[in-house]
Amino acid sequence: MTPQRRGPATGAVALSGAAFGAAAVLLGAGVVAGGWPTGWAAAVCALVLAAVGVTVLAATRRTAGGARTPDTEPQDAVPRGHPSPDGTATPGRSSSSSSFVAAVVAWSVAVLAAGIWAATSGDEDERGGGGNAKGGPSTSAQSTPSGRSAAPSSLAEDTAVAWTVPAVGQKYDEGVGAWTLGPTVAQGRIDGLFAYDAADGSVRWSVPAPTREALCAITPDTEEGIGLVAHGRHEKPCATLLAVRTSDGKVMWKRKLAGTGLVGHALAVGGTTAVTAEDGAVRARSTESGEQRWQRPAPKGCRPLTLDADATRTLLVEQCGTGARLLALDTRTGAQRWTRDLPVESPATASLVSVTPAVVAVDEADARGTHAFLGFDDEGAPTVSVPLTGPEGVLSAHGDVGDGFAGRPLAVDGLLITLAEKAPMGSRAVVAFSLKDGKKAWTHREEGATAIAAEPDGRVACLAYGDTITLLEPADGRVSTVLKPDTPELPAVSIRPLLLPVTGGHVVLNQINMSAEPAAFALR
Repeated sequence: MTPQRRGPATGAVALSGAAFGAAAVLLGAGVVAGGWPTGWAAAVCALVLAAVGVTVLAATRRTAGGARTPDTEPQDAVPRGHPSPDGTATPGRSSSSSSFVAAVVAWSVAVLAAGIWAATSGDEDERGGGGNAKGGPSTSAQSTPSGRSAAPSSLAEDTAVAWTVPAVGQKYDEGVGAWTLGPTVAQGRIDGLFAYDAADGSVRWSVPAPTREALCAITPDTEEGIGLVAHGRHEKPCATLLAVRTSDGKVMWKRKLAGTGLVGHALAVGGTTAVTAEDGAVRARSTESGEQRWQRPAPKGCRPLTLDADATRTLLVEQCGTGARLLALDTRTGAQRWTRDLPVESPATASLVSVTPAVVAVDEADARGTHAFLGFDDEGAPTVSVPLTGPEGVLSAHGDVGDGFAGRPLAVDGLLITLAEKAPMGSRAVVAFSLKDGKKAWTHREEGATAIAAEPDGRVACLAYGDTITLLEPADGRVSTVLKPDTPELPAVSIRPLLLPVTGGHVVLNQINMSAEPAAFALR
């Protein structure tokens, strides 16, 4: 019995299967990264799949044609490819050969398209720069199969772990915030305020919390070399307020707050004025002496939700009944500059992203209510509204606002920049929106992005898995530098870390102790 000749057909099918797998992987990677392949990538995928179909058809015909053996084929059978007695042609070598010719042509076109794609993709990267005005993935960083943006090797720089601070407290203990102080960073831990030397991690100074008390609040930043912290006992009001000099950790003054203490842990410093939302009033004190400068009693039926301040203006969000409003006060005198009703008709949470420009995040209890970042001009007129949930996923807002992972957004150069998380895969991105019209300015996809920060030179730093820090140009989201640790064992990063740029590097602060992660570590 003559063996069946199936080797070439089987090999063709195997090669086609491999190519089909490669095309499927490319398509899958594109979907995970947030979109289908486009341009030459899409053309190559389509041509490969078409070539696979033609090859399988040709192999099937060849296998069918060669399936007969001398034992089964009649002796008077008409040779394959020749006319039969009734004038019809039998299937045979001519049809299978033409199919294989078609397969060769299809594969040739697919290979040619792949070559053109490979030759032009680099040029497109150089022309495209970073993110685009339509919000597509950054063209300066091609998406890898894991969905993470990879920068060109020429942009990569090695960093090393310079120092670490061991874990503090028990599991799930949570810090309250931090300050960047030039060559020093101060971390608000559960056991007090600790300032680390950014160069070697040594403790420069500390303000330990009293026995059985924990740090419960901290100002978002410092002004004129002074910041505020507060501490309180377990399940008791956050009611002990301290002003701390950041140069040496000296406590300038201490005040015991009455009633329910701080409301919403709202405290800020603007110039030389400390502003707090307390039980029944908003109060302002001298940061140097603690002497009260002014107070604004809460109107009947109203309570403060949050506040923040700079040297000239204090922004205050109040809930009054089921409504809410944003007020601008003079930081030095407490005089009201303007007030604006917010589009709120149910209980809400709020957090202030920026004082100048005025940007507030609002999240109503009403599912059909307002869930957005709201922008206002210097006179209090509304300018933009950016939904907390949209095409890019759930946007990150700090405090108790929204359903996304916590992370303080940035308001820089006329842009609102924040992190976004998209279900169901949990892919993440850095997204920028215009504070002029609310439109998306650019998107940079960064798998595992956990924190962003403003660099001293204006760039935006993004911390991601593997302790990698990507520096983005704020105007268009273009990747300018990728800092990747060249270290075998990397410190663990907990959920909701803080990223602090310092001279010559960055400090990562783990705010929540999940699995004994270091309280802090530096990458330089």
